[in-house]
Amino acid sequence: MFWQETIKEENFVLPDHIQDMVFNIHSKILPIDHAYLLSQALLAHLPWLEEVGAGVFDISVADGNGWEQNKESGFYYPSKRSKLIIRLPKERMESAQSLIGKTLTLGEYEVKIVKALKPKLLSDMSVVFAKGVACESSMSEEDFLQQCYDELLSMGISVSKMLAGLESSIQTDQAQIHTRSLMIANLRKAESVLIQERGLGAHRLLGCGLFLPHKDIEEA
Repeated sequence: MFWQETIKEENFVLPDHIQDMVFNIHSKILPIDHAYLLSQALLAHLPWLEEVGAGVFDISVADGNGWEQNKESGFYYPSKRSKLIIRLPKERMESAQSLIGKTLTLGEYEVKIVKALKPKLLSDMSVVFAKGVACESSMSEEDFLQQCYDELLSMGISVSKMLAGLESSIQTDQAQIHTRSLMIANLRKAESVLIQERGLGAHRLLGCGLFLPHKDIEEA
């Protein structure tokens, strides 16, 4: 007889094999759409990023927190609180430390990597949010959600609550990548971590399909 007990949620231990490396940076000005430029600049220093399935979050700023952002001009001005975050395997973190002191060239713009902060473990919160998941621009919201549901199901996750949000795009040297934001709720702890580890859809180095914990689905 084969008998396997279900692991209780309260006994769940956060794994540490995938973590978020966080760097303090200095940059005077950046284009809001800088994901492609950032990925290329990082690959010049860490060519193995794509090989290990790393994810790169854009260097974003929050409206209303004293950080200037001009969406009409397409630029913003990072503050001392702005961070570079790279999601990668634990065994590659020492190698990624080589970024410290380097200046990334993003076309006409520069980002100096000042120092590395304490890495962050992924979260086991039941609600996660991705700023953008890559999809076809012609795809309806219903089809987008179905595509996400099918991919999650292939991971062994049958979600009960998802919410699609804002559409956006990322310009590369060859194409424009269309994205939609996505919130997923009612996840078990292991499911939440798995989604953050694997991501959803393509273009992880452009920040697509990368999930962060979110407090409540009502806040989407």
